[in-house]
Amino acid sequence: MIKIKTNLKTIGKKYKVLLALCLIVLGIFLFAFGSLFLKKEKNKVLDYNQTMVKKNPLSPAIEQENDFSFNDINFTLENEKLEFLDKNISEILNLNPIDIESNQTTEDNQTLLLEVIEQNASKELKNEEQNILDKNEDNKTQTLVQKNTKARLAIIIDDMASHTHVDMLKKTNLRLIPSFFPPDKRHPYTAEFAKDFDFFMVHLPLAAIKYDKAELNTLHPSDDMQKISERVAFVKEQFPKVKFINNHTGSLFTANKQAMEKLFSVFKQNDFIFVDSRTIGNSKAKILANKYNQPYIARDVFLDNEDNIAYIKNQLKQAVDEAVKKGFAIAIGHPREKTFQALVQSKELFDLVELVYLNEIY
Repeated sequence: MIKIKTNLKTIGKKYKVLLALCLIVLGIFLFAFGSLFLKKEKNKVLDYNQTMVKKNPLSPAIEQENDFSFNDINFTLENEKLEFLDKNISEILNLNPIDIESNQTTEDNQTLLLEVIEQNASKELKNEEQNILDKNEDNKTQTLVQKNTKARLAIIIDDMASHTHVDMLKKTNLRLIPSFFPPDKRHPYTAEFAKDFDFFMVHLPLAAIKYDKAELNTLHPSDDMQKISERVAFVKEQFPKVKFINNHTGSLFTANKQAMEKLFSVFKQNDFIFVDSRTIGNSKAKILANKYNQPYIARDVFLDNEDNIAYIKNQLKQAVDEAVKKGFAIAIGHPREKTFQALVQSKELFDLVELVYLNEIY
Protein backbone atom coordinates (compact mmCIF):
# COMPACT_ATOMS: atom_id res chain seq x y z
CA MET A 1 0.00 0.00 0.00
CA ILE A 2 2.85 2.34 0.91
CA LYS A 3 4.46 1.62 -2.49
CA ILE A 4 1.23 2.31 -4.42
CA LYS A 5 0.76 5.69 -2.62
CA THR A 6 4.34 6.66 -3.41
CA ASN A 7 3.78 5.90 -7.13
CA LEU A 8 0.55 7.94 -7.18
CA LYS A 9 2.29 10.94 -5.65
CA THR A 10 5.05 10.68 -8.23
CA ILE A 11 2.50 10.49 -11.09
CA GLY A 12 0.55 13.42 -9.59
CA LYS A 13 3.65 15.60 -9.55
CA LYS A 14 4.35 14.75 -13.18
CA TYR A 15 0.79 15.67 -14.27
CA LYS A 16 0.95 18.90 -12.33
CA VAL A 17 4.17 19.85 -14.09
CA LEU A 18 2.66 18.90 -17.46
CA LEU A 19 -0.53 20.84 -16.72
CA ALA A 20 1.47 23.88 -15.71
CA LEU A 21 3.47 23.71 -18.90
CA CYS A 22 0.25 23.47 -20.92
CA LEU A 23 -1.21 26.45 -19.16
CA ILE A 24 1.93 28.47 -19.77
CA VAL A 25 1.92 27.58 -23.48
CA LEU A 26 -1.80 28.40 -23.72
CA GLY A 27 -1.23 31.73 -21.97
CA ILE A 28 1.59 32.62 -24.34
CA PHE A 29 -0.61 31.71 -27.31
CA LEU A 30 -3.59 33.75 -26.05
CA PHE A 31 -1.37 36.77 -25.35
CA ALA A 32 0.13 36.63 -28.83
CA PHE A 33 -3.29 36.21 -30.42
CA GLY A 34 -4.74 39.08 -28.37
CA SER A 35 -1.93 41.43 -29.37
CA LEU A 36 -2.41 40.62 -33.05
CA PHE A 37 -6.16 41.18 -32.74
CA LEU A 38 -5.78 44.51 -31.00
CA LYS A 39 -3.25 45.72 -33.56
CA LYS A 40 -5.58 44.69 -36.40
CA GLU A 41 -8.51 46.56 -34.84
CA LYS A 42 -6.32 49.59 -34.27
CA ASN A 43 -5.25 49.62 -37.93
CA LYS A 44 -8.89 49.19 -39.02
CA VAL A 45 -9.98 52.26 -37.04
CA LEU A 46 -7.08 54.33 -38.40
CA ASP A 47 -7.92 53.28 -41.96
CA TYR A 48 -11.55 54.27 -41.43
CA ASN A 49 -10.61 57.68 -40.04
CA GLN A 50 -8.27 58.35 -42.94
CA THR A 51 -11.07 57.35 -45.33
CA MET A 52 -13.51 59.70 -43.60
CA VAL A 53 -11.06 62.61 -43.86
CA LYS A 54 -10.73 62.00 -47.59
CA LYS A 55 -14.49 61.69 -48.08
CA ASN A 56 -15.46 64.58 -45.80
CA PRO A 57 -12.90 67.42 -45.80
CA LEU A 58 -15.21 69.42 -43.53
CA SER A 59 -14.86 66.96 -40.62
CA PRO A 60 -12.22 67.48 -37.89
CA ALA A 61 -8.77 66.02 -38.49
CA ILE A 62 -8.23 62.54 -36.90
CA GLU A 63 -5.48 62.29 -34.32
CA GLN A 64 -2.11 61.06 -35.51
CA GLU A 65 -1.23 57.40 -34.94
CA ASN A 66 1.40 58.09 -32.27
CA ASP A 67 -1.29 59.85 -30.15
CA PHE A 68 -3.91 57.20 -30.67
CA SER A 69 -5.72 55.75 -27.64
CA PHE A 70 -8.82 53.61 -27.56
CA ASN A 71 -9.97 55.56 -24.53
CA ASP A 72 -10.25 58.72 -26.72
CA ILE A 73 -12.70 57.13 -29.18
CA ASN A 74 -16.33 57.89 -28.21
CA PHE A 75 -18.14 56.57 -31.23
CA THR A 76 -18.62 53.29 -33.08
CA LEU A 77 -18.23 52.64 -36.80
CA GLU A 78 -21.96 51.97 -37.16
CA ASN A 79 -23.19 55.14 -35.37
CA GLU A 80 -20.78 57.78 -36.72
CA LYS A 81 -22.35 61.32 -36.42
CA LEU A 82 -20.83 64.31 -38.20
CA GLU A 83 -21.87 67.00 -35.76
CA PHE A 84 -19.41 69.49 -37.28
CA LEU A 85 -21.12 69.29 -40.66
CA ASP A 86 -24.57 69.46 -39.13
CA LYS A 87 -23.97 72.38 -36.76
CA ASN A 88 -21.57 74.75 -38.46
CA ILE A 89 -22.80 74.57 -42.04
CA SER A 90 -26.45 74.91 -40.99
CA GLU A 91 -25.56 77.97 -38.89
CA ILE A 92 -23.54 79.57 -41.68
CA LEU A 93 -26.28 79.07 -44.25
CA ASN A 94 -29.08 79.64 -41.70
CA LEU A 95 -30.73 76.41 -42.81
CA ASN A 96 -32.66 73.68 -40.97
CA PRO A 97 -30.14 71.20 -39.47
CA ILE A 98 -29.60 67.92 -41.27
CA ASP A 99 -31.24 65.01 -39.39
CA ILE A 100 -28.21 63.29 -37.87
CA GLU A 101 -30.41 60.78 -36.01
CA SER A 102 -31.25 59.12 -39.29
CA ASN A 103 -28.90 56.49 -40.69
CA GLN A 104 -27.66 58.77 -43.46
CA THR A 105 -24.10 58.27 -44.54
CA THR A 106 -21.62 61.13 -44.93
CA GLU A 107 -22.14 61.07 -48.69
CA ASP A 108 -25.91 61.47 -48.18
CA ASN A 109 -25.28 64.47 -45.91
CA GLN A 110 -23.02 66.10 -48.48
CA THR A 111 -25.54 65.44 -51.26
CA LEU A 112 -28.34 66.99 -49.19
CA LEU A 113 -26.15 69.97 -48.33
CA LEU A 114 -25.30 70.55 -52.00
CA GLU A 115 -28.99 70.36 -52.89
CA VAL A 116 -29.86 72.96 -50.25
CA ILE A 117 -27.04 75.25 -51.44
CA GLU A 118 -28.22 74.89 -55.06
CA GLN A 119 -31.80 75.68 -54.03
CA ASN A 120 -30.70 78.85 -52.26
CA ALA A 121 -28.46 79.85 -55.17
CA SER A 122 -31.41 79.31 -57.48
CA LYS A 123 -33.60 81.50 -55.26
CA GLU A 124 -30.96 84.26 -55.22
CA LEU A 125 -30.67 84.07 -59.02
CA LYS A 126 -34.43 84.32 -59.40
CA ASN A 127 -34.53 87.29 -57.01
CA GLU A 128 -31.74 89.00 -58.96
CA GLU A 129 -33.55 88.35 -62.24
CA GLN A 130 -36.76 89.71 -60.73
CA ASN A 131 -34.93 92.84 -59.58
CA ILE A 132 -33.60 93.34 -63.11
CA LEU A 133 -37.10 92.93 -64.50
CA ASP A 134 -38.46 95.40 -61.96
CA LYS A 135 -35.76 97.92 -62.89
CA ASN A 136 -36.56 97.46 -66.58
CA GLU A 137 -40.24 98.04 -65.85
CA ASP A 138 -39.36 101.19 -63.89
CA ASN A 139 -37.24 102.41 -66.81
CA LYS A 140 -40.08 101.69 -69.22
CA THR A 141 -42.47 103.59 -66.96
CA GLN A 142 -40.09 106.56 -66.77
CA THR A 143 -39.70 106.49 -70.56
CA LEU A 144 -43.47 106.43 -71.02
CA VAL A 145 -43.85 109.34 -68.60
CA GLN A 146 -41.25 111.29 -70.53
CA LYS A 147 -42.96 110.48 -73.83
CA ASN A 148 -46.34 111.48 -72.43
CA THR A 149 -45.09 114.76 -70.96
CA LYS A 150 -47.10 117.66 -72.31
CA ALA A 151 -45.58 120.44 -74.36
CA ARG A 152 -44.81 123.49 -72.26
CA LEU A 153 -45.92 127.06 -72.79
CA ALA A 154 -44.72 130.17 -70.94
CA ILE A 155 -47.04 133.20 -71.10
CA ILE A 156 -45.43 136.50 -70.09
CA ILE A 157 -47.59 139.50 -69.23
CA ASP A 158 -45.49 142.63 -69.95
CA ASP A 159 -45.96 146.21 -68.71
CA MET A 160 -47.05 145.19 -65.21
CA ALA A 161 -47.21 148.47 -63.26
CA SER A 162 -50.31 148.82 -61.05
CA HIS A 163 -52.39 147.13 -58.39
CA THR A 164 -55.17 146.70 -60.97
CA HIS A 165 -52.83 144.78 -63.24
CA VAL A 166 -51.87 142.48 -60.37
CA ASP A 167 -55.52 141.82 -59.42
CA MET A 168 -56.59 141.00 -62.99
CA LEU A 169 -53.69 138.60 -63.45
CA LYS A 170 -54.35 136.79 -60.17
CA LYS A 171 -58.07 136.36 -60.91
CA THR A 172 -57.32 134.26 -64.00
CA ASN A 173 -55.98 131.48 -61.75
CA LEU A 174 -53.56 130.67 -64.53
CA ARG A 175 -49.84 130.09 -64.29
CA LEU A 176 -48.82 133.40 -65.91
CA ILE A 177 -45.52 135.30 -65.63
CA PRO A 178 -45.76 138.98 -64.66
CA SER A 179 -42.98 141.22 -65.98
CA PHE A 180 -42.77 144.48 -63.98
CA PHE A 181 -41.42 147.86 -65.02
CA PRO A 182 -38.56 149.10 -62.81
CA PRO A 183 -39.94 151.60 -60.24
CA ASP A 184 -40.11 155.29 -61.24
CA LYS A 185 -42.43 158.22 -60.54
CA ARG A 186 -45.04 156.88 -63.03
CA HIS A 187 -45.28 153.47 -61.32
CA PRO A 188 -43.42 153.65 -58.02
CA TYR A 189 -44.68 150.41 -56.38
CA THR A 190 -43.75 147.74 -58.91
CA ALA A 191 -41.04 146.28 -56.69
CA GLU A 192 -43.60 145.87 -53.90
CA PHE A 193 -46.13 144.26 -56.24
CA ALA A 194 -43.51 141.74 -57.38
CA LYS A 195 -43.20 140.38 -53.84
CA ASP A 196 -46.68 138.82 -54.19
CA PHE A 197 -45.39 136.35 -56.79
CA ASP A 198 -43.25 133.25 -56.54
CA PHE A 199 -41.84 133.97 -59.96
CA PHE A 200 -41.70 137.22 -61.93
CA MET A 201 -39.52 139.10 -64.43
CA VAL A 202 -38.39 142.70 -64.97
CA HIS A 203 -39.45 144.56 -68.09
CA LEU A 204 -36.47 146.80 -68.92
CA PRO A 205 -37.18 149.76 -71.28
CA LEU A 206 -34.77 149.90 -74.26
CA ALA A 207 -34.81 152.49 -77.06
CA ALA A 208 -37.15 151.95 -80.02
CA ILE A 209 -36.73 153.13 -83.61
CA LYS A 210 -39.95 155.11 -83.38
CA TYR A 211 -42.06 155.30 -80.23
CA ASP A 212 -43.78 158.38 -78.85
CA LYS A 213 -44.41 157.10 -75.31
CA ALA A 214 -40.96 156.09 -74.18
CA GLU A 215 -40.60 155.09 -70.55
CA LEU A 216 -38.46 157.11 -68.14
CA ASN A 217 -34.83 155.96 -67.85
CA THR A 218 -34.95 154.11 -71.16
CA LEU A 219 -31.50 152.87 -72.18
CA HIS A 220 -30.08 153.99 -75.55
CA PRO A 221 -27.34 152.52 -77.76
CA SER A 222 -25.21 155.61 -77.12
CA ASP A 223 -25.21 155.07 -73.34
CA ASP A 224 -21.80 154.15 -71.98
CA MET A 225 -20.96 151.14 -69.85
CA GLN A 226 -21.21 153.11 -66.61
CA LYS A 227 -24.76 154.28 -67.26
CA ILE A 228 -25.88 150.80 -68.25
CA SER A 229 -24.17 149.32 -65.20
CA GLU A 230 -25.87 151.81 -62.87
CA ARG A 231 -29.27 151.06 -64.40
CA VAL A 232 -28.85 147.32 -64.04
CA ALA A 233 -27.54 147.75 -60.47
CA PHE A 234 -30.71 149.69 -59.64
CA VAL A 235 -32.84 146.84 -61.00
CA LYS A 236 -30.96 144.32 -58.89
CA GLU A 237 -31.37 146.49 -55.80
CA GLN A 238 -35.12 146.83 -56.30
CA PHE A 239 -35.71 143.20 -57.33
CA PRO A 240 -33.09 141.12 -55.48
CA LYS A 241 -34.77 137.82 -56.44
CA VAL A 242 -35.13 138.49 -60.16
CA LYS A 243 -33.27 136.32 -62.66
CA PHE A 244 -34.84 136.96 -66.06
CA ILE A 245 -35.16 140.38 -67.74
CA ASN A 246 -36.89 141.07 -71.04
CA ASN A 247 -36.95 144.26 -73.11
CA HIS A 248 -39.76 146.79 -73.31
CA THR A 249 -39.78 148.16 -76.92
CA GLY A 250 -36.05 148.06 -77.86
CA SER A 251 -36.15 147.77 -81.65
CA LEU A 252 -33.29 150.29 -81.93
CA PHE A 253 -31.22 149.02 -78.99
CA THR A 254 -31.42 145.25 -79.62
CA ALA A 255 -30.49 145.65 -83.29
CA ASN A 256 -27.24 147.37 -82.28
CA LYS A 257 -24.48 144.84 -81.62
CA GLN A 258 -22.23 147.21 -79.64
CA ALA A 259 -25.11 148.24 -77.38
CA MET A 260 -26.12 144.64 -76.80
CA GLU A 261 -22.51 143.71 -76.07
CA LYS A 262 -22.45 146.22 -73.21
CA LEU A 263 -25.80 145.04 -71.91
CA PHE A 264 -24.85 141.34 -71.96
CA SER A 265 -21.55 142.10 -70.26
CA VAL A 266 -23.31 143.85 -67.39
CA PHE A 267 -25.99 141.13 -67.22
CA LYS A 268 -23.28 138.50 -66.93
CA GLN A 269 -21.70 140.35 -64.01
CA ASN A 270 -25.05 140.47 -62.20
CA ASP A 271 -26.10 136.91 -63.05
CA PHE A 272 -29.10 138.04 -65.14
CA ILE A 273 -30.48 136.24 -68.19
CA PHE A 274 -31.83 138.24 -71.13
CA VAL A 275 -35.17 137.26 -72.69
CA ASP A 276 -35.57 138.71 -76.18
CA SER A 277 -39.05 140.14 -76.74
CA ARG A 278 -38.09 140.24 -80.42
CA THR A 279 -39.48 143.66 -81.21
CA ILE A 280 -37.35 143.63 -84.35
CA GLY A 281 -36.29 140.86 -86.70
CA ASN A 282 -32.55 141.57 -86.73
CA SER A 283 -32.02 141.49 -82.96
CA LYS A 284 -28.44 140.70 -81.98
CA ALA A 285 -29.48 138.91 -78.80
CA LYS A 286 -28.82 135.44 -80.19
CA ILE A 287 -25.25 136.31 -81.24
CA LEU A 288 -24.43 137.80 -77.83
CA ALA A 289 -26.11 134.94 -75.94
CA ASN A 290 -23.78 132.48 -77.70
CA LYS A 291 -20.75 134.68 -77.02
CA TYR A 292 -21.52 134.97 -73.30
CA ASN A 293 -22.49 131.32 -72.97
CA GLN A 294 -26.10 132.07 -72.06
CA PRO A 295 -29.26 130.39 -73.33
CA TYR A 296 -31.00 132.23 -76.13
CA ILE A 297 -34.57 132.79 -74.96
CA ALA A 298 -36.99 134.55 -77.30
CA ARG A 299 -40.68 135.26 -77.75
CA ASP A 300 -42.56 133.09 -80.29
CA VAL A 301 -46.00 134.75 -80.41
CA PHE A 302 -47.41 138.19 -79.50
CA LEU A 303 -50.95 137.69 -78.21
CA ASP A 304 -52.62 141.09 -78.32
CA ASN A 305 -51.35 143.31 -81.11
CA GLU A 306 -55.09 143.80 -81.61
CA ASP A 307 -57.33 144.45 -78.61
CA ASN A 308 -59.87 141.87 -79.71
CA ILE A 309 -60.88 138.69 -77.86
CA ALA A 310 -61.31 136.56 -81.00
CA TYR A 311 -57.93 137.68 -82.33
CA ILE A 312 -56.20 137.01 -78.99
CA LYS A 313 -57.77 133.55 -78.72
CA ASN A 314 -56.53 132.75 -82.22
CA GLN A 315 -53.03 133.91 -81.22
CA LEU A 316 -53.22 131.69 -78.16
CA LYS A 317 -54.03 128.73 -80.41
CA GLN A 318 -50.96 129.55 -82.50
CA ALA A 319 -48.85 129.65 -79.34
CA VAL A 320 -50.16 126.24 -78.22
CA ASP A 321 -49.54 124.79 -81.69
CA GLU A 322 -45.99 126.15 -81.59
CA ALA A 323 -45.41 124.60 -78.18
CA VAL A 324 -46.72 121.22 -79.32
CA LYS A 325 -44.55 121.41 -82.42
CA LYS A 326 -41.31 122.41 -80.66
CA GLY A 327 -41.97 121.11 -77.14
CA PHE A 328 -41.76 124.60 -75.65
CA ALA A 329 -42.87 128.10 -76.68
CA ILE A 330 -43.11 131.63 -75.25
CA ALA A 331 -46.07 133.99 -75.75
CA ILE A 332 -46.22 137.64 -74.65
CA GLY A 333 -49.35 139.62 -73.80
CA HIS A 334 -50.20 142.76 -71.84
CA PRO A 335 -52.35 143.53 -68.77
CA ARG A 336 -55.52 144.43 -70.64
CA GLU A 337 -59.06 143.41 -69.83
CA LYS A 338 -59.72 141.61 -73.14
CA THR A 339 -56.38 139.83 -72.97
CA PHE A 340 -57.25 138.37 -69.57
CA GLN A 341 -60.77 137.47 -70.79
CA ALA A 342 -59.34 135.60 -73.76
CA LEU A 343 -56.92 133.76 -71.47
CA VAL A 344 -59.70 132.63 -69.12
CA GLN A 345 -61.88 131.51 -72.06
CA SER A 346 -59.02 129.40 -73.42
CA LYS A 347 -58.57 127.15 -70.39
CA GLU A 348 -59.69 124.07 -72.34
CA LEU A 349 -57.09 124.88 -74.98
CA PHE A 350 -54.44 124.90 -72.28
CA ASP A 351 -55.21 121.25 -71.52
CA LEU A 352 -52.95 120.48 -74.48
CA VAL A 353 -49.94 122.08 -72.79
CA GLU A 354 -48.43 122.76 -69.41
CA LEU A 355 -48.14 126.38 -68.41
CA VAL A 356 -44.69 126.92 -66.87
CA TYR A 357 -42.32 129.52 -65.49
CA LEU A 358 -39.01 130.15 -67.21
CA ASN A 359 -37.00 128.91 -64.24
CA GLU A 360 -38.60 125.51 -64.79
CA ILE A 361 -37.02 125.39 -68.24
CA TYR A 362 -33.75 127.29 -67.83
